[in-house]
Amino acid sequence: MKENSQSNEEKGLNLKFIKNEGYLLPVAIVVLFVSIAMSLSSSLINSRFMPKEHREKVKSLQRKIAALKNEKSENMKQAKSTDDKKLLKKAQKQEKQLLQLQSQALSLSSKQFRVFPITMAVFFIVWLLLTGNLLFLKLFDSPFVGPDPVAYLPWLDGIFPLTLFNWYFICSILCSTLLSRIFGLTGGTD
Repeated sequence: MKENSQSNEEKGLNLKFIKNEGYLLPVAIVVLFVSIAMSLSSSLINSRFMPKEHREKVKSLQRKIAALKNEKSENMKQAKSTDDKKLLKKAQKQEKQLLQLQSQALSLSSKQFRVFPITMAVFFIVWLLLTGNLLFLKLFDSPFVGPDPVAYLPWLDGIFPLTLFNWYFICSILCSTLLSRIFGLTGGTD
């Protein structure tokens, strides 16, 4: 048993948090649920303020852009290899069409940023309740913030400790990606 613990310490595996820091798991779970709630509220706000027809139009434009990019690049390759002037002109026209479509898609997707202030206000309120801080102003002591890590990730040379912000950031990216796919809010093509 002693040899096993020595080998873990030599490998950089510090497993004392499981025994000594009983608050670690509850804080990590609270932060996970907060990030799920924030991602859900953000997705609901976006789906409420951005109609389905609008999202479908953006997706349609992005599909057209992807198809036109592929066609243009194939035409350019073929025109360069065969020195075909007609095909080169066609590829240049496609470039102009591509720029027009991209500007339309940007115009449509920029309407989604109208809800950004609402989402940020919700984030600041939740962050205040979670940390006791609003930007750099400390308003109260929070039980979730301390010098100790909130969660750990396995890493190349042992265990990587995560602060409250890092753990929230990882959970938030994961949850917002999943929920935006569920609600059909992603702009990517399927």
